[in-house]
Amino acid sequence: MHCGIKSEHLVGTSIPRFTFDTPTTPGNDFYKLCEGEHPLVMIFLPAFDHPVTREYLTRYLQTLPRLRGVRLACVVRSSPRMVAKATQGAEFPFTLICDAPGVLYGYLGVEQARGILSWSFAAQKIYKAARDAGYHYDTKAPQLLPLTLVVGHLGKILFTHSGRSQTDLPEDCIAIRELAREVVHTKAADQRRASHHCSDETLTLPDLIGWDDVDNDQ
Repeated sequence: MHCGIKSEHLVGTSIPRFTFDTPTTPGNDFYKLCEGEHPLVMIFLPAFDHPVTREYLTRYLQTLPRLRGVRLACVVRSSPRMVAKATQGAEFPFTLICDAPGVLYGYLGVEQARGILSWSFAAQKIYKAARDAGYHYDTKAPQLLPLTLVVGHLGKILFTHSGRSQTDLPEDCIAIRELAREVVHTKAADQRRASHHCSDETLTLPDLIGWDDVDNDQ
């Protein structure tokens, strides 16, 4: 298994500024993508032509009208040219970040697993449907496990979940919306508790003058 940064330790840190290409637009500013009123959910997937990637991108496209109060960016291990060719240059209704060399995957410690370590009933069903459609794949090859992030302004990571199987990720845009809502709600509650415990009163220590004299008297 790939030994990267454990994703839970990323919460509270910020993804450095970088530029990225989509299948149709090169040189996009990541921090500009992070701007706006609503949080950004980033989902890291395998290559664009991978059965799991195609399955979940299809689900997100089909349920996109339910994606309210949150923005979505999917990351794929494919080149913009490859994706553009596969989609005949069609524009995606959400951001598709192309990271063929895996720079972001490496920086964020996206994990890989072999065989049974990445297996799930849902993945088995997806692969069977792909085989029936003529797709062939190497069952012994390491598989990328999904990573789900909720990101705020300036790339600050608010939430992270490293998938323990190939299908351990939000199943559709309804799940994405609920995740973002929960993260925002929890963050707001934490801020309220923090402000409640912070008193305007100035904390003081007892006067330390004369303590040596007290000790000497004992």
